[in-house]
Amino acid sequence: MNASVNIERNSWRLPPDETVQVADPRSKSAQDLTYSDGGHNWRSIIFSLLVIGGVIAGIVTAIYLLGYVDELLYWSGRRLTLEECLHGDLTPHRLPPTWISHDKFVYQADDGSLALLDTSNNSISLLVSNHTLVFRHTFTAHYTVYDVTNDHHTPLRLQASPRIQQTRLQHAAWLGNTTALLMVSDNDIYVRGSPNSAEDTRLTDTGLPGIVYNGVPDWLYQEEVMPRPDCTWPSPDGSHLLYASFNDSKVNALEFPWFGASVNSETVRKGVFPPSRTVRYPTPGSPNPEVDVWIVDFTNVTTGYNNATNLTSSTPSKVKLKPPPVFDGQEYYLISAGWIGEDSAQVAVVWMTRSQNLSWLDAQPHPVFAPDGDSFLLLGAVQEGAQEHFTHIKHITLTQQRIAVLSHGRYEVSEILAWDTRSHLVYYLATRERSPGQKHLYVVKDPIADDPRRLEPLCVTCDIADTQLNNRFYYTNCTHFGASVNPPLLDEQAQEPKDDEELGYYVLYCEGPGLPLAAIHSMRTHKIVRVLYDTRIQRAELLSQLALPKRQSFEDQVTVLRHLLDTLKYLDESRVGVWGWGYGGYVTSMVLGSQQNVFKCGVAVNPIADWLYYNSAFTERVLGPPAENYKGYVEADLTQRARLVPSHSLYLLHGMADLSSPYTHGMAFAKSLTESGVIFRYQSYADEDHALSGVLEHAYHSMEDFLAECLALDAS
Repeated sequence: MNASVNIERNSWRLPPDETVQVADPRSKSAQDLTYSDGGHNWRSIIFSLLVIGGVIAGIVTAIYLLGYVDELLYWSGRRLTLEECLHGDLTPHRLPPTWISHDKFVYQADDGSLALLDTSNNSISLLVSNHTLVFRHTFTAHYTVYDVTNDHHTPLRLQASPRIQQTRLQHAAWLGNTTALLMVSDNDIYVRGSPNSAEDTRLTDTGLPGIVYNGVPDWLYQEEVMPRPDCTWPSPDGSHLLYASFNDSKVNALEFPWFGASVNSETVRKGVFPPSRTVRYPTPGSPNPEVDVWIVDFTNVTTGYNNATNLTSSTPSKVKLKPPPVFDGQEYYLISAGWIGEDSAQVAVVWMTRSQNLSWLDAQPHPVFAPDGDSFLLLGAVQEGAQEHFTHIKHITLTQQRIAVLSHGRYEVSEILAWDTRSHLVYYLATRERSPGQKHLYVVKDPIADDPRRLEPLCVTCDIADTQLNNRFYYTNCTHFGASVNPPLLDEQAQEPKDDEELGYYVLYCEGPGLPLAAIHSMRTHKIVRVLYDTRIQRAELLSQLALPKRQSFEDQVTVLRHLLDTLKYLDESRVGVWGWGYGGYVTSMVLGSQQNVFKCGVAVNPIADWLYYNSAFTERVLGPPAENYKGYVEADLTQRARLVPSHSLYLLHGMADLSSPYTHGMAFAKSLTESGVIFRYQSYADEDHALSGVLEHAYHSMEDFLAECLALDAS
């Protein structure tokens, strides 16, 4: 429709959109109500465009800022104080996570409690924990049996205990897959048929605090040989128990004063000196703990034990295992032990001579056996290239006497996580080729009969940031992974996974350098393993080069520092300090006495001074017995270099209750410095162990004060 009507007093026009508008010429806003000649209200259009542009700009800005939250928080916040770093609020403390079934996972929550995660319905049940440290890896605790179904708690208390209160136990665990309980108290082992049983069966009666240990390691074993809280290995069906006992009666005793929390006025009035504490501490060349391995057989108990009924008062029979004949007439260490297969018919025990003189090889975890006991996996050195050796997974078949290497390449395998023998998959943690500072989760096929192919491991987490873009668990800036893998639930008759939904899960957690994150992943996406088709290059140290750092090692560190000082011009070469803890304190002191004149001052916390005062297991591994290598002990002795340490350059700190590097090291070094006329600062802490946890804030403030004075930090 097109029309145009012209009237002198009133104007009628048909706008471009074919609508009719009426304008009253008497209104002052008539011009605003009518279309212009071009037909557009430019003011409204411009305003609308500005609004739309503002909204788009806001969205773009928000998206941009979301990618830089850390940077914004950094620049808008403040620096952390020393007190905030030391109080522990920013440091997570976690217990090792554990799979209790194919879909249930136990972990430690943020508040320190234990939690049970059911992956089938994503539900969480909370549990509890309470323990007190004895040594670095051993502790006593109150244990409680929690019935998840009935929501009932049963505190554990030994029936023979004279106290009504809950008993503090050194260890408590289920006896295999039964409802019987295994408990260790006062260095003796007890078994209870069920949590509600009224009677305990005592398996050992030789335990003596600080002298004889049954089922738990003594100080040396938990510190250097078997860093675990217990030495018990129940068979899978609970019919047998394998355990170790340690006799320290011939071991030298280390004594140190113990002042306690406060000084009692009555004690001061009587003039009584503070008491002392004693720990059996073997040194190089002195007697070591004697270790025995025992097997307890519960099958002769006639109360139907294997059906989880109560035990009678009769003591089950036990037999002591002897080391192989090659150890006759030699001292030895127990490295690990465990059961082979699921029928409780065979055990595997790993021994090592005390001299450890074949070569320096770190003791690897216990072998992982197949359910039938015919084959097992272990970590061992594998040659890659002409002279390089790396730690990889070996598959050993007992009946065929065949060895196959599963992982390969110029990288180090650190841990075997799980072996899914039905799907023929092995999960493990290892570094990455050409990136030795990273740790990733890998999966590889185990050997298949008559398969000539050499299989290449699949790195599950190497490129996970690129493959998880649409996942709620997005691992950003993560190159160091850990994992907890549980093999899938198997049908005992079909010997295959029950269905696709029960193939199992694994927990993958980022350890850095990005934000800590943990997530549960399904194994269904990791069935395919590629065939090896490439070669890789990455150098590593030769096993023969692993030894106690000598002068060349210290010179290498000085060379690196000199390179940095020459390259980075903003570094002030006249104000360079160094500090270390434990062995690092030993290195710090050795560098200060190297006469290189690179470091102006240094701080040594709990340093190792004289290796004759250090524990036998570590020292003899690298230096041998003193009678065979006395020259090596003298060359590694820090006290021999005390006269070369410049005056006013050293701050020495030591805890008097330190068991890792006993206070005799600090006193011996201080004595040598004094006799050499060296002026130094010395600080000792009563009742403090190697970590100085009770005085950590004071120690750091003292170190900060020393370095500020030595390096003139206030003047800069």
